Amino acid sequence: MGVPNATNWALSKRTFHWGLAIAVTVALLAPKPDDGSGLVHIAAGTAALALVLARLGTRLLGNIRPFVKDAWRLKWPNLSKGPKAFAPLMMQGARIGGFLFLAIIPIAVGLGVVGLGQGEDSPLLEVHEAAGTAIMVLAIGHAAAILVFALFTKYNLLAITLFGGARSFFEGGVRGALGLALGSTLGLAALAYVWGPYDLGAKIAAQSEQESSEAQNNEIEDDD
Repeated sequence: MGVPNATNWALSKRTFHWGLAIAVTVALLAPKPDDGSGLVHIAAGTAALALVLARLGTRLLGNIRPFVKDAWRLKWPNLSKGPKAFAPLMMQGARIGGFLFLAIIPIAVGLGVVGLGQGEDSPLLEVHEAAGTAIMVLAIGHAAAILVFALFTKYNLLAITLFGGARSFFEGGVRGALGLALGSTLGLAALAYVWGPYDLGAKIAAQSEQESSEAQNNEIEDDD
């Protein structure tokens, strides 16, 4: 398996990758709803969902190497080649990690959105937190793997994915562009529903008021 080059990273792929990285990082670091202020956390999470839907459209319709099938073709490294022999295995690990990201993020966001609608005592919110922990572990592992990959191969993957030349904006040809358009439309529709008819903002405000009221009641009980 060859090492990827800049031309493998179409501009749409880079936009998705770094947009998702920013959204996930913000969601992990921002205050959670149970801290009394979770609007940024939830906005970043729903943005991540929209990006994943756009990416899935490209993957499902685009003329791209089979993602899941390709990811599981693991080969033991030829140790006679030294540390660089581990590069293909690490690339496969990155593919598996990417697959898990695309699978877990919609689940985590869905659990959080539905759980907020049910109230702060919803068991779905606890499962959402567990999914968030899994995402954090994957993100840390991904960052660590990039550093190790660079040390083993002397290949600056970070610079390539940010600044390297690209052949096109769309990945996967015409079908990839169509998939991106359909996935993006679905992602925007999901955002419109969550923040529109579902009225997630009102549910967040209601939960914050409930938590504030409970805190005041606890203070009164403590004073008594």
